[in-house]
Amino acid sequence: MSRVFSILLIALGGYYLFQKRYRVINTILRNPFIRKYAVRILMNIPSVKRTMMNSVFGRSKDTIYQ
Repeated sequence: MSRVFSILLIALGGYYLFQKRYRVINTILRNPFIRKYAVRILMNIPSVKRTMMNSVFGRSKDTIYQ
């Protein structure tokens, strides 16, 4: 019975977090150290980095940034 109750609580918590996901992300990223670390991780992903650099500097999609 307690296992079913635990699974139910996890499911309800997941649903609530999904409903409030943007508020949770904004709350977490309010901390400058966490925000800096998150940006650093995202910029290590090549497709994200390429998209960001293209939108900021307006270069063609064939340009590779190092």
